[in-house]
Amino acid sequence: MSAHVVVTGASRGIGRALAMLFAERGNPLVLTARSQKELESLAGEIEGKFGRKSVIVTADLGDPAGA
Repeated sequence: MSAHVVVTGASRGIGRALAMLFAERGNPLVLTARSQKELESLAGEIEGKFGRKSVIVTADLGDPAGA
């Protein structure tokens, strides 16, 4: 079994690109960012393209109380 990959900032930019790359490689994903809606959209896209479900964690990791 592959280790889970935690992708922070997964809703946009480099984080989103990394999430897609790891999904394509078959890694189970834990996606985190501040935007629930954008994470849900990304998770749906990953499931549609690669048949893999992702765990979503909505959090502001820049805030000490956010994790």
